[in-house]
Amino acid sequence: MNRVMVQPNPTKDEALAVSCELIDLLLREEFEVLALEEFRTVLTQILPVENLRRVRFMAEPDIYPSCDFIMVVGGDGTILRIAGQASLYRKPVLGVNCGTVGFMSELEPEEIEMVRSVKAGSFTLDDRIMLDISVCNARGETVYTVTALNEAVVTKGFFNRVIPLSVIVDGQEVFQFSGDGVIVTTPTGSTAYSLAAGGPIMAPSSDCLAVTPICPHSLTIKSFVISAASIVTVMPEYKGHQVFLSPDGNTYELQVGDKVVIQRSQRIFSLLRIKGQGFYEIIREKLANERTGK
Repeated sequence: MNRVMVQPNPTKDEALAVSCELIDLLLREEFEVLALEEFRTVLTQILPVENLRRVRFMAEPDIYPSCDFIMVVGGDGTILRIAGQASLYRKPVLGVNCGTVGFMSELEPEEIEMVRSVKAGSFTLDDRIMLDISVCNARGETVYTVTALNEAVVTKGFFNRVIPLSVIVDGQEVFQFSGDGVIVTTPTGSTAYSLAAGGPIMAPSSDCLAVTPICPHSLTIKSFVISAASIVTVMPEYKGHQVFLSPDGNTYELQVGDKVVIQRSQRIFSLLRIKGQGFYEIIREKLANERTGK
């Protein structure tokens, strides 16, 4: 575990400052540091010349097979943006939290020196299930596919009224309702949008998914948990409404007759853990800090 790809969030000054400190630390510890070619300009502005010369810049098709693990400096959103490629090449991710909450990030900026544990082999892998999401049109053709770590959200347009939709699990209709949409989440995503919408928190090792309605116009429609082996189909009614699919924060506009099919992916996303914190300890710490504004 010597070759590390550093992935900063280039839009955050704190993340760039921490990335500069991190790269200096990694080079001093004799890690081989890789970075995407697209970050050459921004890193040129913040790194000392002697460190910049030692960073190996690579194009995206080449960098993932070349690294042993990835260090992401940012928030959970930055981790989500590279989750697809990281899982495709089975490269574990070690996050440094420069975001708001950072459920997936292992380290805070003041803890980056703990990366030495990786070279020593003192770490564990926290494997997370992912979702394969596909859109089928009225003719039964698959027109869009994506793999997501957190969730698939089917939701209305920004200025629309509520949308009617049906949720089907393993061929059986679970409910029909009108509302702002529905979230199908993995255990990883259960602490994100689904939690804010009233869904349950699921331990990362749980072999299940949750289906969470968003602002349903019904007192009886509630979030529920299903087996991770289940197939969920979401069928919106298109009555002049805009309807969108949002996998991990990306956006795809659905067309009349489209349905969304969501199932467990064969891919696994792995987080590097070196602090030995348990999931419930992390939950208490992160949610308590958010409530108190720390």
